[in-house]
Amino acid sequence: MQYTVNRGEKYKAEIKVDIPKDAFEKTYKDVLVAFGKDAKISGFRPGNAPDDVLESHIGHAKLLNETASFLVSKHIGEILKKEDLVPLDSPQIAVHSLSKGSPFSFTASFIQRPKVKVEDWKKIKVKKQKAKQITDEDINLSVKNIHEAWMKRKTAAAKDTEKKTGDAEEKSKKFIYDAHGEKIFLKDQEEKKSERIGESESKIDDESFDKAQDRPDDQFAKAVGAKDLANLKEIVRRDLESLVSDQAEINFEQAIFAQFLKLVDFEPPEILIEDELNRMIIRLNSELEQAGKKIDEYLKEQQTTVEELKAKWREQAEKNVKVSLILEQIGKDEKIAVEKTEIEAALQNTDQTNLTEEQKKSLENYIAFSIFQAKTLDLVKKTVTV
Repeated sequence: MQYTVNRGEKYKAEIKVDIPKDAFEKTYKDVLVAFGKDAKISGFRPGNAPDDVLESHIGHAKLLNETASFLVSKHIGEILKKEDLVPLDSPQIAVHSLSKGSPFSFTASFIQRPKVKVEDWKKIKVKKQKAKQITDEDINLSVKNIHEAWMKRKTAAAKDTEKKTGDAEEKSKKFIYDAHGEKIFLKDQEEKKSERIGESESKIDDESFDKAQDRPDDQFAKAVGAKDLANLKEIVRRDLESLVSDQAEINFEQAIFAQFLKLVDFEPPEILIEDELNRMIIRLNSELEQAGKKIDEYLKEQQTTVEELKAKWREQAEKNVKVSLILEQIGKDEKIAVEKTEIEAALQNTDQTNLTEEQKKSLENYIAFSIFQAKTLDLVKKTVTV
């Protein structure tokens, strides 16, 4: 077997493989024998039928295709490993010649995964800023925002008392505003509250809802699922602390990533940028669904299209891809390993009943890569923190 590798622009690669006639004939014979072991042909015991009878029974075209498929898989796998090439997708195979008694040749074309060289990343030093201290003023402002949003809903409900079903759905989509103006949906808020402080059911108290006044008080707090106003403030305080802590961590990571992008400069493949843009659209759609909206409604409100959003987000998508590739390379260089037990633990509460074996494998690979990236990022944070 002989082959040549052509590396083109923008990570394009092409492998041309030539397999001599003798090698092809030997593989063809092996495939024929394998089929013959299970072939049921009248007048012959399995494995004892003559070659010409087997060929007629199985089909000449099928035997040729099976032989070609075996040789393509075998040699492409060997060449990719030897040349240290990693395709981003399954290679496109073009067969140039395929007939019995002749050499076999084919070409495999693909986009290769970039090789990112990350040097001196351990010299990067980033100071992690402390999370902002939550004050009584922050809590009171957040409670005020919750109350104002609640009052608007109460007023709207009073104007449309006949839409009971609509009201029930609306209750499940209630949200509050934190001190930073961010929406927190009450359903999620209540679930978190129950998990954290073990309170009883956090359903809206209809009687308290009716009695609540036009100012934040105990009745209002009960109407939105808390025990009283003090309890609501405690819930708000914990949520705000969680929000600012998470934001501080995000800011720290973004500062590290900014240093990465200064350290390593390369142009990622278009296919990876497009994949990241699609993931960003999926995340947007998921967030909109949580808010009870559809993406079509959002696009209409914003007077934009999916393609215009992608164009707007392209720069960020490219940065995301670069950072992901850099982290992946650091993880490989540092020999970050993911144990089987870690994958099993992550999948413990995942229902895989209706998944095919291929889907299960894909899910395992996704989980493994997610754990790999998380462990790599954790190592990076510990290393670069001032």
